[in-house]
Amino acid sequence: MTIEATLEALKPILGAANILTDDAARQLAGSDVFPWAGQVLPDLVLRPGSTEETAAAMGALTRAGHAVTPRGAGLSYTGGAVPHRPSVVVDTSRLDFIDIRASDLCVVVGAGCVWQKLVEALTPLGLKTSINPPTSGLHSMVGGAIAQNLPGGTDGIVGLTVVLADGTVARTGSWALPRSKPFWRHHGPDLTGLFVGDCGALGVKTEIALRLETIKPVEFLSFTFADSTTLMTALVTLQRKGFATRSVILDRGLSETAGQVGVGEAARTVAAVVSQAGSLRQAIRDVAGLGRMRSEVRRQSWALHLTIESPTEAGAKAQAEEARAICAKDGTEIDPAFPKAMRARPFTIRGALGPKGERWVPVHGILSLSQAEGCVKAIEARLAERAAELEAVGVRVSWLMSTLGPYLLIEPMIYWLDELGPVHWRYFTGSQMEKYGGRPVNQPARDTVLSLRRDLRDLMDGFGAVHVQIGRFYRLADAVDEGSLDLLTRIKSALDPQGLMNPGALGLG
Repeated sequence: MTIEATLEALKPILGAANILTDDAARQLAGSDVFPWAGQVLPDLVLRPGSTEETAAAMGALTRAGHAVTPRGAGLSYTGGAVPHRPSVVVDTSRLDFIDIRASDLCVVVGAGCVWQKLVEALTPLGLKTSINPPTSGLHSMVGGAIAQNLPGGTDGIVGLTVVLADGTVARTGSWALPRSKPFWRHHGPDLTGLFVGDCGALGVKTEIALRLETIKPVEFLSFTFADSTTLMTALVTLQRKGFATRSVILDRGLSETAGQVGVGEAARTVAAVVSQAGSLRQAIRDVAGLGRMRSEVRRQSWALHLTIESPTEAGAKAQAEEARAICAKDGTEIDPAFPKAMRARPFTIRGALGPKGERWVPVHGILSLSQAEGCVKAIEARLAERAAELEAVGVRVSWLMSTLGPYLLIEPMIYWLDELGPVHWRYFTGSQMEKYGGRPVNQPARDTVLSLRRDLRDLMDGFGAVHVQIGRFYRLADAVDEGSLDLLTRIKSALDPQGLMNPGALGLG
């Protein structure tokens, strides 16, 4: 069936207003944070408003032989929601509802629910999701994050509603039982896990049930370290003993950027800290502490920021003392303004542009604690080897590392001057784009960035790294063992026999 005929068939299902054909909508739906060779503008962008509409649309599309690309906010950077062949994009942003079931410590949300909206609904009830939302949650959606997977894991997903390629609706966990609610993930094989991290290659997630927990008392600590060796010794000890709930590591360059807080940003941060701590004076001190962090970190190479939670205030303080003793052996304690501000305002996309409006893209690997220090050293050496090449085309690298458990997410951040894309125009303010949006394509720098990303990806893979947001960049199909690939291929073939669900994602199809 032609795309024109398909469009007419979809109008009674979705309504003409929810079928977008204009160039601006198609360009946004055909791009992400990084410019990809081979990306193709979608033929149509659909905006279903319910699971039923999604199912009817999916059935019509695949019967007509059209490839489908599911998409949330599009803030990924691995091509996972960027069509590389003629496709119809299913935009989940209208699947936006929140159903809080506090008595069951569960919340059911539409895939298009923005994380910040969810947090704002839960916080007055003293509740939060047990999985840690992404920092892009100012705009990113729950369904997109679940499809990409999250660095801290997704054990806090209770169940899913998924629309398969042919329009079949499937529910997972206790949700699949006709007289049960989505309160328990495991009922037979873990079908929920099958669709987590699939980058939309196996189905369109329309509803997600998440585990809730109470907001606990918290303490904060920050330390600077002279080198990665002493930093990693402290970090690995902390994580093996379980004293820190969340650890975030910034290098000198990223620390200075984080400390550059404008007047508007400072006011918003003060308001957020006051809302949590109730003290205007302390909130102002905390924001001032972000500025002091810049000078404190200039004297060292790394800053480690800890968030420590416990069911009781006494427990949080006791854990903080244990953590302080570990870090103080080789580190210098500084004002913990950064983790306080991060807790008060967990969502931002400010870092998705450099301080001078540079384009940004990261590359990451999740390492076991036993492999993390060796991998950090190897990346430091590789960046030193390529320093002159990077400098010649104006490419700069800063480090972010983080962990919520017995692993380390290593995430070098790459910045360079280049033309900004549709995603930047969608999510950044008019004044920012007026200032930075007119730059031309910088192909030499762009090529170098892609080469560096591949180089660092391969290096981390050599240490046994795993990845979230696999998309079309990180290896899966050409990296796993033969038996695992056979299993994955069989599942894909069973659920999507025509190979129309996001072809190319995960390296499949």
